[in-house]
Amino acid sequence: MKNNPILIVEDDAMSLESLKKILEGLGYNNLTHVNNGLDAINQIKEKRFDLVLMDIGLEGKLDGIDTSSLIGDQTRVVFTSGNHKDSETFKRIASAKSFGFISKPFTPQLVKDAIDNALN
Repeated sequence: MKNNPILIVEDDAMSLESLKKILEGLGYNNLTHVNNGLDAINQIKEKRFDLVLMDIGLEGKLDGIDTSSLIGDQTRVVFTSGNHKDSETFKRIASAKSFGFISKPFTPQLVKDAIDNALN
């Protein structure tokens, strides 16, 4: 069992359930979930996370990249997305100092590799 605290920022219920199932299968059980950028910022102010898995296309005023920029260097962020794979988005990701990217649909190997790279 791995006790790394991970924050999942995901507003799609199916993607969330898929990601949680994979993480639990990999032994991660210290998971917190929010579905928008403002709640993510508030959670990070209250608790320390080793990693944030951040969907890019969040509902609300802040998308995942904007949220990551506001979080700054407080934690490591790995972005996730199924739709935002264009060059402009990747330029924004690069400027946000991310620790990786996971394309949807999630697979256990992609998630494991991204987490291993981000945490090591």
